[in-house]
Amino acid sequence: MTDIRNALAERILVCDGAMGTMLHAAGNSLDQALPALNLTEAELVRTIHDSYVEAGAGIIQTNTFGASRPRLAAYGFGDRVEEINREG
Repeated sequence: MTDIRNALAERILVCDGAMGTMLHAAGNSLDQALPALNLTEAELVRTIHDSYVEAGAGIIQTNTFGASRPRLAAYGFGDRVEEINREG
């Protein structure tokens, strides 16, 4: 928390954008569990994060929006919640 406070005291921090939109633009269907791509398309997820950093984002959010057991179970990933969140 101290690092964020120090950074805010020095500059404006910009957050990354819509991960789901970027994953969709890269050819992924929105009718799947996008957090599961942390396992199956980890390099793509990393590339998107890197592009936000290169564009000047100072805060990056993980690709774990919707990575809860109930949502992942609907796509057959309910037993991989911890793994998906750790990779995210």
